[in-house]
Amino acid sequence: MGERRQSMAVRKARTALVAALGILGSLITAVSMATPAAASNIGVFVGYADSVRANAVNFPTPWLGSPQTIFEGCAPVSACEYDAGAIRIVNNSATTVHVSGIAVHVDTCTYTGWSAADLVSGADLIVTQLQSGAAGGCTGPTPSTLDTSDIGPNGSSYAGVCIPDGIQPTVDITVDNVTTTYVDSGQVLNTGGVDAGVCSGNESTQWTTIGHAPCPGSLLNLAPPTQTHRVLTTATVTATFTNSCGQPLSNTAVSFSILSGPNAGGSGSGVTDANGLALFTYSSAKFGTDTLRASVSNLAGSINSNTVTVNWTAPFASGGAFVISDLQDVTGGSVYWWGAQWWKKDLLSRSLAPAGFKGFENGNAAPWCGSTWTTRPGNSPHPPSTVPGLMAVIVSSHVTKRGPVISGDVVHIILVQTNPGYGPNPGHPGTGVIVATLC
Repeated sequence: MGERRQSMAVRKARTALVAALGILGSLITAVSMATPAAASNIGVFVGYADSVRANAVNFPTPWLGSPQTIFEGCAPVSACEYDAGAIRIVNNSATTVHVSGIAVHVDTCTYTGWSAADLVSGADLIVTQLQSGAAGGCTGPTPSTLDTSDIGPNGSSYAGVCIPDGIQPTVDITVDNVTTTYVDSGQVLNTGGVDAGVCSGNESTQWTTIGHAPCPGSLLNLAPPTQTHRVLTTATVTATFTNSCGQPLSNTAVSFSILSGPNAGGSGSGVTDANGLALFTYSSAKFGTDTLRASVSNLAGSINSNTVTVNWTAPFASGGAFVISDLQDVTGGSVYWWGAQWWKKDLLSRSLAPAGFKGFENGNAAPWCGSTWTTRPGNSPHPPSTVPGLMAVIVSSHVTKRGPVISGDVVHIILVQTNPGYGPNPGHPGTGVIVATLC
């Protein structure tokens, strides 16, 4: 009987223990799930800003003045000398989040005290030193300076200053009342555990995902390398801005420039998205080849991309090109570009056209302003059976005939909206309206 009571007591104890463990397990699960839920939509980057020994490619970008960026640090840039670690928080969620606390721990030193901030979707919060200048050793807790490369055993100049100390900084970030600790295992904040200013010169390190090895440089790539479009349509180039490890850098202003070509001098701007992408779309009423480049600027200088080309083409008639006279070259005006009456309809500034010319040439495979063309009389050049709705047409100031050869110049190339009624027989004239001058 006593054994039975003892057995029952054991079973009850076990049941209570299992229940307690189950409750504890639920609490542990709740806590472990709470932290990732708050942190999963938050991107955390670390970098090092050194404007004393400026390096545009390495300097963390975005920075003060960048789009969608709240900056809590020394300002204005023109009055500040930066020699400090920096933390960047990116809100990758679809809603606004509240950042109420940031604490940086390096060795036995802690920095805290930045103001709370509300981050809308996609926005950045950057925190760094609040006053200008560098300071060796721990100067916390208020981050007036944040010279985190000089904290720890290598913070003072001695023989072993360039031997890594192995200290891994940590950052506590409180978002929507949930605090998450991130380990800077790549030692970006303390520049590899050495005083990089002494050991290697410039200390700047581009924004790097916390916990990753340092990604010091920047990459700005413009694509595609080349593309071809008809005039009056659009072309789009895409700039991709990342650190040297390929991690995208959002909220960075990108400038686009057309360096040469028919649209030389044109420009545009964009802002990188969560994937580090910024787009520039433009149109051309001229044909030829544009060369474009993108650039990103920061307080240390500029970062330039590779160059790309956009080829603008115009659809000439199949097998050749039609011609109008220079006196008919008025944008928005009606033109007669083919037919038996061409020599009467198209009066030229420099000569009277021969009656045998009906308006089509096939002696120049790629007409361009300043070139010439040749053809034969009537419809012997075999004009096409149909023409495009928008068609490139040559403008000539003189048309002459020598023997069986008719020739002329190319003073302009225009774009014509063609009218119905054209036929390859000169009795079916081709007419239209000038909509653009291409060259």
